[in-house]
Amino acid sequence: MHVVAMGTDGTGGAAYRAELPMRALAERGHRAEYIEWDHRDPPPFDRLRQADVVLLWRHFRAPARRLATALREAGVAVMFDNDDDMTRIPKGSPAYNEMKAAREQVAKELGAMLRLSDLVSTTCGELAGRLRRLGAPEVRVVENYVEAGFLRERRVGGESVTIGWVAGAEHRGDLRELRLRRTLEQLLEAQPHVSLVSVGVDLGVRSNRYTHRPFVPFPELPEAIAQFDLAIAPIADVSFNRVRSNIKVKEYAAGGVPWLASPIGPYKGLGEQQGGRLVVDYGWAEALTDLVTDHEARAGLAERAQAWGRTQTVNANAAEWEAVFAEAAERAGRVATGVSRSRSGSPAAGGGVVAGAGGARARTVVPRPLAQPPAPSGDGSGSKPRRGLFCRRAAR
Repeated sequence: MHVVAMGTDGTGGAAYRAELPMRALAERGHRAEYIEWDHRDPPPFDRLRQADVVLLWRHFRAPARRLATALREAGVAVMFDNDDDMTRIPKGSPAYNEMKAAREQVAKELGAMLRLSDLVSTTCGELAGRLRRLGAPEVRVVENYVEAGFLRERRVGGESVTIGWVAGAEHRGDLRELRLRRTLEQLLEAQPHVSLVSVGVDLGVRSNRYTHRPFVPFPELPEAIAQFDLAIAPIADVSFNRVRSNIKVKEYAAGGVPWLASPIGPYKGLGEQQGGRLVVDYGWAEALTDLVTDHEARAGLAERAQAWGRTQTVNANAAEWEAVFAEAAERAGRVATGVSRSRSGSPAAGGGVVAGAGGARARTVVPRPLAQPPAPSGDGSGSKPRRGLFCRRAAR
């Protein structure tokens, strides 16, 4: 297949839902490209119309809908992907006031984009249901998976323990709702061998053993996580959080870092087999104390985290993305080779031919090695696919 994914920026969300899947497909023999698109610039339509499937990550405003309409008219399959409920932005998020005021408009425009899509993908079943209710005809769930550069071989040792929390600005509400600032301050007061690092949101903890890193570029995030001995992923039980991705604990686990998380939404059902423990809202003081004072427990969880993390890379799970792109191609009337169907009728990796669906003219989709994309025609998109986000570094 020839697949193009279009993201809005260079953040982690765009990487997980657009850039990394393209790299994984390329390694499976498909032609796959990633393009960042700002709506203020015209899209590279001549380039996109050559694709079999175009994935639009979070693009749903009027320029994206015009592009989707033109692509469908050209016989190109259109996929839309979103990994958050943009109609329920939590308090504390920088976008809260803007999105709250325009909630009905956002829902209307998002619904219009969903109805234009041949297929919609997202990260969990609950969010898939919400997108269906907004108008998505068909939704498929593909979880977020980490890039192999997150993987680390590590040994738990030493007397000191560093607790880390990677948290975007929207987690300010979680910090407040769970009353974590005082909990963390008390922990540092009682445990002189413990230090605390936050990446992103400032926890406001008063201690000389607290470090705040306002920003870490996404390619540097694996190395930042590798410095943690224990990591946390606390979220309050609110609508937005119930449909989050579980990628945060996967990032921690891939680095061999044991974790603590809230038992709701994306983390429900995870636990010691994945290298962590779930913590009820007001159980954080006890859970943190238990682990920072128990070297053997941390070591055991770190070992299980590492084992699970190795199974959660995007390359190890690329067949899931391949299957949904093949289904989208079918829905637009393509005939996909190199992707077979499972007994349930959904596409799966393997040999065989899948018949086209609908009344559109079928065109054979042949997997082929990744090649240099066509030279841009003044669209400023560049001529080479991006080769990677991370460089593997020596184990800590």
